[in-house]
Amino acid sequence: MKKATAPLLLSIALANLSYADEQTSIADLQAQVKELNEKLEMLAEAVDSTPAQQSESRIHFGGYGELNYNHLDVDGEDQRSLDFRRWVLFVGYDFSDSIRFHSEVEIEHTVVPGSDGDGAVELEQAYIEMDLSDSQQLKTGIILTPVGIINETHEPVFYYGTERPVIETTVIPTTWYVGGIMYSQNFSNGISYDIMISEGLKTEDPTTDADAEPFNLKAGKQKTSNADVFDLATTARIKYTGIAGLELSAYAQYQPDLDQSAADSYADSATLLGGHVIYQWRGITAKALYARWDLEGDEAAEAEQDVQEGGYAELSWKPAEQWGIFARQSNWTLQTDVDAAQTDFGFSYFPHPDVVFKADYQLQNDDAGNADGFNLGMGYQF
Repeated sequence: MKKATAPLLLSIALANLSYADEQTSIADLQAQVKELNEKLEMLAEAVDSTPAQQSESRIHFGGYGELNYNHLDVDGEDQRSLDFRRWVLFVGYDFSDSIRFHSEVEIEHTVVPGSDGDGAVELEQAYIEMDLSDSQQLKTGIILTPVGIINETHEPVFYYGTERPVIETTVIPTTWYVGGIMYSQNFSNGISYDIMISEGLKTEDPTTDADAEPFNLKAGKQKTSNADVFDLATTARIKYTGIAGLELSAYAQYQPDLDQSAADSYADSATLLGGHVIYQWRGITAKALYARWDLEGDEAAEAEQDVQEGGYAELSWKPAEQWGIFARQSNWTLQTDVDAAQTDFGFSYFPHPDVVFKADYQLQNDDAGNADGFNLGMGYQF
């Protein structure tokens, strides 16, 4: 019995040694696999962080455009036109998490001068934006002036009506971009403000009878094209968005020299004061805006054009994501006793949040031009 027990114990011992070696080999293999996985993850991260990959992720593209059809009766004359009003491309680049570049190139009316067209190619934005802190930013370059409701946000999906609100194309010269520098700060309570120093308008004295032709401030936009900066303009805005659905904004601009020279002119200086309120509740949005220019100059005062002002009120209802209706009343005056008025109403259809089809009807009084009729539009952004 003892001779038989010895070989059995030896066999058990050898089996245990073999099992231990097998377990050790599996543990080593698992360690090697884990180490290999870690190296593969490090390699993948290194590939993702190569300059080519970083550049691709930091470049941003976007744009918008609109096609408008206008069918109007102007003092008994039937006028119909179709115009691809504007095609715009955005290009941006993130240098870092705190330094960015934004730009916007626009082609208006499809065909530019020199090619039998009356369109234009314009660089409407081109600025560097730097985060000075979590609540402070600095912009420098070609910047949109911080006034009005749509001057900074004018993609066609963001406003009702085929045409932009008339007050923001007459009293406020939208789209109004300038070369300059702007400092902005926002607070946790919903208050923010902007201060900008930039090129000003450069206007010319009226070449026609002032009683027949209003002094055109909009024509004075220099568009940072060899802009004269004898005197710079100063713009300030304060905004409050601390209550859900509510936006309150007030803005002012002072231009010390409207013709960019030291000589006396039709209007020596100009001050713009304005403000707006927007309130959204469920699918209903109410907007109201008022803006006023006060011009300093003996000739402007004699021609009774030293005050140019206007405002509008708009009510819209969007009962569903795909469509909405609106009505807008606008009143403005560019010279004394000439009181223009326009009523707009219509609807917008959104087959996609970034695509819109519009239809509206407009009515004008005689002082506004007596252009009555309907407009159709298509717009998009991406």
